[in-house]
Amino acid sequence: MPTTSLHRRTLAFAMLSLAGPVHATAADTEDPAHIREVAEQAVRDAAGPAMNLVVTSDAADPRLRLARCTTPLRPQVAGDGQLREHTTVAVRCEGASRWVLYVSVALATELPVLVAQRALARDAIPTAADFTEVVRRVPGASSMYVGSARELAGKRLRRPVAAGEALTAEALLTAPIVRRGQQLTLLAHAPGMDIRVTVVALMDGRPEERIRVQNPGSLRVVEATVRNSELVEIPL
Repeated sequence: MPTTSLHRRTLAFAMLSLAGPVHATAADTEDPAHIREVAEQAVRDAAGPAMNLVVTSDAADPRLRLARCTTPLRPQVAGDGQLREHTTVAVRCEGASRWVLYVSVALATELPVLVAQRALARDAIPTAADFTEVVRRVPGASSMYVGSARELAGKRLRRPVAAGEALTAEALLTAPIVRRGQQLTLLAHAPGMDIRVTVVALMDGRPEERIRVQNPGSLRVVEATVRNSELVEIPL
């Protein structure tokens, strides 16, 4: 089969390599339905427990014939292993005939999600009043979405959210608890003693983030770790 025809099926089965006869009899070829089942199960296993997980894969090119594998097919989620709306699974045969197919698998989940009641701007502080909890079929795995208003605490929006959009975890960013220009206590550790001085934040800071602070007396600037909204820490 021409390689270019397979590359054009970017959302279907794509053949990476093939050893053995392409034009084999039906009894000697791998069942495409079995290949799809293996790919879909790999995505289910990677997703873990999820409410009403819906997994579907694209149909194979009917002209494609792969030698029946003499060993169990070995699937692997391609790329970084993260599950997305469209996830690619590499299905490998490592038997007498060795081949690899990339299978495109679509993933969706029915679960409670927070849906924006109105358009929200980037950097906005989201509250429960901005969202309605509804059960919706959404693309991707359940871990991609925010399902409870409790998850909004201490967060702001990394990007704008449109009215009617289901809120995703990647849209949230931990809000700064320290603001530029704020007076803070700098705790410096030394063997057998602690030193506390008043400093001024030169930048916003989130919990456990390193920020620059300045001693207003000496004008010395150091980097310290944000511990809470009033305290930063540095070892001596």
